[in-house]
Amino acid sequence: MARLSPLLATAGLTVTILAFPAKADALGPVDVEIGARAGVATSPLGPLGFGIGGRGGVSILGLYAGIDVIDYLGATGPCGSCSSPAGDGAPVVVKQSRSALLYGFEAGYSLKISIVTIRPQLGLGNLRLSSAYGAPTPGPGAISNYFYLEPAIVGLVSLGVFFVGADVGALLLPTGPDSALTVHGQIGVTF
Repeated sequence: MARLSPLLATAGLTVTILAFPAKADALGPVDVEIGARAGVATSPLGPLGFGIGGRGGVSILGLYAGIDVIDYLGATGPCGSCSSPAGDGAPVVVKQSRSALLYGFEAGYSLKISIVTIRPQLGLGNLRLSSAYGAPTPGPGAISNYFYLEPAIVGLVSLGVFFVGADVGALLLPTGPDSALTVHGQIGVTF
């Protein structure tokens, strides 16, 4: 029976360690985040439709830097500011079709409260906008590139190594068409 006690103690300790995992800090105060994003951009910019993409970044002592890519798959809708293709002022419903690909960098500061992370951040990069207009349906389109700034607030909830969250931002195009409000959900992992 004396031999069985160390074996039971070792087995009990092993089960306890495996049942209650702790975050490994092999990288020190560094967190690596990789996540997927999905959401919409709404504005007078026109219909951009549903967007899906991803992001990845590194957080060191709360300072966050990363990259971001999101593809708004596009939508078609009436164009309120377009004129009749014939130019005769006749009431014609002109439709516009738009989609966009955003890619760039983001930086911010993470404020952690227990399992919740709040991160004010600023994104900047290129917006590749594809547009087409026409009546009754959009015709051939044009592609334009614009520099964008996207101040945003991100909220994440840590679930072990996984996280879920949401972000809300203002997509600002200093040299392009109108700005947009962006809203996305996120899911990913932290190493």
